[in-house]
Amino acid sequence: MAARGADLAYGRTLPRVLREAGLDEGQADAYFPITSPACAVLEDATVRQIRHQLTGNGLATDEEIDRHLANVATGQLDLATAPMISAWGRRP
Repeated sequence: MAARGADLAYGRTLPRVLREAGLDEGQADAYFPITSPACAVLEDATVRQIRHQLTGNGLATDEEIDRHLANVATGQLDLATAPMISAWGRRP
């Protein structure tokens, strides 16, 4: 994810970002989707999109990826998406 431009520290730095923007009373809320049919569709699409990077970097073999995708297709895995975090503050 970092190689694709994601800031992996963003969640830990968000309170400071809000303060530096001049906001008070910073708060946050999180939504943690446990599982849904959409998670399997997203997992399948994501793995297929980055398959060449996974195999090219030695993180998985084609056989492992095929097995994982077959397991996803069964609908028996408890897949979840990343939590969605919302943050806000008030102008003083």
